Amino acid sequence: MHLLRENLDRPLLCRPLRAVALLAAFAASSATLAHEGHPVADASGLSEVDTTEDLIESIQNAITSGTVSLNVRYRQQYADRRGLEDSLANTIRTRLGYKTADFNGLQGYIELEDVTAFDDNRYNSTQNGETERTVIADPETTELNQLWASYQIPLEDIALSVKGGRQVTNLDDQRFIGSVGWRQDDQVLEAVRVDTDFGIEGLSALYAYVFEVNRIFAEAGDFDSNSHLINVAYDIENLGKLTGFIYLLDFQGSSPENSSQTYGLRLAGKRQLNETFSLAYQGSVAFQEDFEDNPEDYDAEYYLIDLALGVKDIGTIGVGFEVLGSDSGEFAFRTPLATLHKFQGFADLFLITPDEGVEDLYVYFKPANLPFDINAFIAYHLFSGNEDLDTYGQELDIVLTKKLTNNLSILGKYASFFGKEPGFEDTTRLTVDLVFKF
Repeated sequence: MHLLRENLDRPLLCRPLRAVALLAAFAASSATLAHEGHPVADASGLSEVDTTEDLIESIQNAITSGTVSLNVRYRQQYADRRGLEDSLANTIRTRLGYKTADFNGLQGYIELEDVTAFDDNRYNSTQNGETERTVIADPETTELNQLWASYQIPLEDIALSVKGGRQVTNLDDQRFIGSVGWRQDDQVLEAVRVDTDFGIEGLSALYAYVFEVNRIFAEAGDFDSNSHLINVAYDIENLGKLTGFIYLLDFQGSSPENSSQTYGLRLAGKRQLNETFSLAYQGSVAFQEDFEDNPEDYDAEYYLIDLALGVKDIGTIGVGFEVLGSDSGEFAFRTPLATLHKFQGFADLFLITPDEGVEDLYVYFKPANLPFDINAFIAYHLFSGNEDLDTYGQELDIVLTKKLTNNLSILGKYASFFGKEPGFEDTTRLTVDLVFKF
């Protein structure tokens, strides 16, 4: 752990490289054992390496026999918030990645990313100085998006893997830890992660040490971190997945007001009631306090309950209630590493929880069997404060998606928020995406 803390003072690129190098060295020791005649489990079929030449050739094959991935997303987004000028962003995001083949449990991945705006001064990207316009948080950037190595440690009865470097991390429903995949520049963690099942069927456990958070604002606003993530889940037959989590977030000096300690439980499952009806359910409860250098002294609670009834040939009808609590209206429950766009409406009014907290009562509908194989999602939200229950406003969200080919898809998303309180102004967002990937 002291090696990781020392790396906090190194240049940004050195951190993921250092983590990858440490993990590669650890995995290389297993390859050495194989070379010396000790069998090592290998998903590719190799159990022993007989000569140095064979070892070198196997490594070369693993590197050259990997897979290339490409994801190109063209986006046109319009946004208008009362009191600001409207914004129109035309951006294209290109990601090019390469994953090596497996070699004695060792794999690596590198991904480059570029976000280009066709008219940078027509919208407020948060980085281009157009502060009089409505925010569309898709700034231009060219960067190393991911660089990691993973190693599946060869144990007979226990699944155990280590992954180090700059990596996408999505846990559970992404309410606490997520990659914000909606944005052109997603959120990635520079971390060392350990996953295991302790040899128990149905159990999964994760620990991650996070030493940098690369956020969605290009290189601006990244978090220097000394954070710990613990997530343990167990599949309970005929009930669902029960998850316990502890997230100790320490953002050293960069954003201390987001430092917190969160302890929670989550249950999610689905039951087929009969040939016509099914029921999906999820519920979460969590408690949060300030942590380390947070200047605020607070505690707050989080609750979620969501029920969705599936009806054959009709679709899914759901209702939910989510609460991010407040401590006497002074400070509220926060989830700074979440995929925030996924929650509390697509107009993005509650990315930072108001000091009064927020309660979100919502209903949604996913119709089935629409013409031309279109998928749709419609939701209505009613937002109010947690401390005094004043109504913030209401929102209507509509999403349409269509798969054009195996590699090409199109999306349209509309969000309209109608505000009732100062600071929660009427906001409209309309987005069209065209995505090509392989």
